[in-house]
Amino acid sequence: MTNKLNGLTSTEVKRSIQLHGDNSLNKEKKKSFFKRFIENLSDPIIRILMIALFVQIIFTFGDINYFEIGGIIVAILLSTTVSTLSEYRSEKAFDKIREDSISGLVSVLRDGEIRKIASSELVVGDIVYLSAGEKIQADGEIISGKITVDQSALNGESIECHKAAGNDYGWDLGSSVKVFRGSIITDGNGIMRVGRVGSKTFYGMVAKDVQTETRVSPLKLRLGKLASQISKIRYVIAIIVGITYLFNAVVVDSGFETERILKFLSDVPRLVTTLINALTLMITVVVVAAPEGLPMMITVVLSANMKKMLSDNILVKKLVGIETAGSMNILFTDKTGTITVGRPECEKIITISGSVKGINNLKKMRAIYDYLCLSAKYNTDVVQLNGEITGGNPTDRAIYEFFIDERVDKLAVVKKEAFTSEKKSSSVTLENGKILIKGAAERILTISRYAIGANGERIPFDMNDLYESYMDAAALGQRVIGVAMKDDASDEGYTFVALIVMKDKIRRGVSEAVREVHRAGIQIVMITGDGRETAAAIASECGIYNRSAGHVVLSGEELNKMSDTELKAVLPKLRVVARALPQDKTRLVRLSQEENLVVGMTGDGINDAPSMKLADVGFSMGSGTDIAKSASDIVILDNSFTAISRTILYGRTIFKSIRKFITFQLTMNLAACGVSLIGQFIGVDTPITIIQMLWVNIIMDTLGGLAFAGEAPLSYYMQERPKRRDEQILSGEMLHQIFVTGAYTLGLSVFFLSSPSIRLMYGSYMPSAKFYTAFYVLFIFSGIFNGLLARCSRLWLMSNISKNKPFILIMLLISLIQIAMIYFGGEIFRCVPLLLPELSFVILLSMTVVPFEMIRRLLFKLK
Repeated sequence: MTNKLNGLTSTEVKRSIQLHGDNSLNKEKKKSFFKRFIENLSDPIIRILMIALFVQIIFTFGDINYFEIGGIIVAILLSTTVSTLSEYRSEKAFDKIREDSISGLVSVLRDGEIRKIASSELVVGDIVYLSAGEKIQADGEIISGKITVDQSALNGESIECHKAAGNDYGWDLGSSVKVFRGSIITDGNGIMRVGRVGSKTFYGMVAKDVQTETRVSPLKLRLGKLASQISKIRYVIAIIVGITYLFNAVVVDSGFETERILKFLSDVPRLVTTLINALTLMITVVVVAAPEGLPMMITVVLSANMKKMLSDNILVKKLVGIETAGSMNILFTDKTGTITVGRPECEKIITISGSVKGINNLKKMRAIYDYLCLSAKYNTDVVQLNGEITGGNPTDRAIYEFFIDERVDKLAVVKKEAFTSEKKSSSVTLENGKILIKGAAERILTISRYAIGANGERIPFDMNDLYESYMDAAALGQRVIGVAMKDDASDEGYTFVALIVMKDKIRRGVSEAVREVHRAGIQIVMITGDGRETAAAIASECGIYNRSAGHVVLSGEELNKMSDTELKAVLPKLRVVARALPQDKTRLVRLSQEENLVVGMTGDGINDAPSMKLADVGFSMGSGTDIAKSASDIVILDNSFTAISRTILYGRTIFKSIRKFITFQLTMNLAACGVSLIGQFIGVDTPITIIQMLWVNIIMDTLGGLAFAGEAPLSYYMQERPKRRDEQILSGEMLHQIFVTGAYTLGLSVFFLSSPSIRLMYGSYMPSAKFYTAFYVLFIFSGIFNGLLARCSRLWLMSNISKNKPFILIMLLISLIQIAMIYFGGEIFRCVPLLLPELSFVILLSMTVVPFEMIRRLLFKLK
């Protein structure tokens, strides 16, 4: 079909597209703004509001309260719109990053000439020219030249693969002929014939696999349970209110006389009116108990923290992913680029005279230093153009950077032998006759007969003199490169120069972040393609693995021999998985979820995408592949493990904020329902009007949600154990505060409403407009002080309040609006002006909830 010299013709390109398609990937189906909006309406708390709206419209028998209905509709639309906008904007930001990363051109031979085309235009049969530093954009086979590729994004293995022309008909990643989309060329040049494009490439097949939905998040699971609890409670209260109203109207008002009761029951019009009034009152309770402010608060707190996290180089794609991170029990993390820098550096030099650290100390051994500089300059494929170091593999570049010295003699290379996996070394012959060889330590040690001493003298060499030092370095996860030389080809054996110990260093701050995550009670398991010794050494250095604590290291082979039951048994002690395969990661995530754990997974490669998608929360690295980013919930833009620790703290802060707001809202809803229930028995049918309750439920709760959304992440949150995935939002301590403090607020309200002295203080024994205004002030300010109490669970309620300045400002704003309402609310809000002493008294009375709650907390903690 193709001519290797001319490439495809335009006609052949069109035919190839018809047969095999082009190189574009099947994009993940994007949800429109409207579809996201409809999906967000299924939120459990939103459902409660929608049921309340339905009940209000259907069962008010023509006496519809448009203010209450309007308030509920506003709460539903506002919360759902903000949530949808936040997710939509976040995805747009991610799409921009993705577009920047996938744009690129490739050199292709068509119609007999080399031209640049977009990678998405490649077709099966195209002839593509490959050079070091480029990313391979389709699957194919090498038909000319030799290249070294980094396939770690595909298989997680850090070992580079050598590819050259040959016969190989399979599509195995281990093939020495086939190359795959997503691989990076680290060395050499070659020509590739494209064999698979688009979704048929290895890359594309993984991309298709990750376009699946994951299980429901812990937050939605908990909110679903909370919604069920709230629904049951409000229906029970509504029934109790309805029954007591009927009992009061039929029995109490009849003086408990049987004859009068029977007469009342026989009066059908009067009985129907009473039943309608009871039903209306029950509907009012159902609506009042609906948590209008909660969906808005959750949306605001997630959106606000999403913006904060972006400043910490954390891009949140899915809002619920933040809270899920805070709920994690176990985190499976990649090594390269996350735990380690992902770039080898020269750690030390081992000579026959001892180990040396630092270039200045090495310069004291001048002969050894000069030979290492010559090797770095001439026995690598690294080039320096305009001050930028390019070409070669990461190890060669690291050696070049470490030994770069402008004073190195300028010599011509007369012969060069490239590195091969068979020889495990590369060599160059210089114009002065000297031969430099570089390669695997065991090979260099084996072929050396002499060694260069500290003063440049040549001395006899026995590999056993350095073998132990080499093994010690290898056991610590360090890569060891040997360098030797010959004065000329007639020398009998090589003269050992040095061993260069390379290390992919632990990223700055990782050890501290690991300790922080461990303090948070989260198990960390490092998964890597490296060998057991290397993996264990790195995990031990950063604090993930501690052999004396009974921690377990498994190889991928050992893991595959274990049954699911056996692996679940060892899972709590598992800390490292070495030589891991992609399917190992997916299996570990699945088994952890079966143990009811909230699972996190980090990764940057194509091979990581399925396990990240399956996990409860997936973290991709900013430098990772597009598929990895698409599969993740959160993108760590700076690749730092420290950012993951910060994400956990943000997640826990959000859950704390949600609990605080729920405590605040349910305390006031309990008091409001109680007032509606008891008011009828003390001669006050409507202590709070529908309009006033609308203000409490919508405006005050919404502003309260904004106030709690600003809660700062506090370090002591990371000292708490993770919450169970199915743990209820309403904890025992929360319920104690809600019922006890809510009961006190209710008792305070009943005392105010029934006290003759207070009634006389505000005009007359019969409730007056001023009296109702004062009670409304009491109720609102009780809510404000309860908000302060809900914000902090410590005995000192002002603890850390300076870290949430918006809370102070919003509570002051609510107070000012309420005071303004007293004087300007008029008939709509059933308010009349109060004198300063009258206003001061009721505010001071509402303030008594503070010392009461302090006493409750003290007694609760002393239990």
